[in-house]
Amino acid sequence: MDKFGTSFQSVEGPTDGPNLKNARLVGVYIGANWSVPCQRFTPSLIEFYTKINEDIQQFEIIYIGMDENEEKYKETVTDMPWLFYDFKEFIKYQVYYEYKKHIQGVPCLLILNPNNGQVITNQGRGTVEKEGQGAFEKWLTQMSFK
Repeated sequence: MDKFGTSFQSVEGPTDGPNLKNARLVGVYIGANWSVPCQRFTPSLIEFYTKINEDIQQFEIIYIGMDENEEKYKETVTDMPWLFYDFKEFIKYQVYYEYKKHIQGVPCLLILNPNNGQVITNQGRGTVEKEGQGAFEKWLTQMSFK
């Protein structure tokens, strides 16, 4: 999915996002350090992401942070096992504006078809919270009908 670019960061450092190319689903997680709901949801999402990818990497997330400064942004991404952009990277704003109509606030987890970038659901957060690991299969089923 070239629309996301090829220059990302991860906890290991700069990367071209190799798992993004082979993902069965892609999540775009919009969050912020200042958001209490994000502070509550992120640990659950980390657990979900880790379990879904336990045997084989099949789900990739790109984090788009709405933090007010670079220091807060770095605090936020420190424990995230998925991809994120450098704080000053312009493409994160392009991605945000492309999907803005699907974003109802933070945190927001958009689930996308990796083949065409089409939004499968903008209710990823709620589905993870309600259905746990079953959310992934539900999204795959939804993708097959779109």
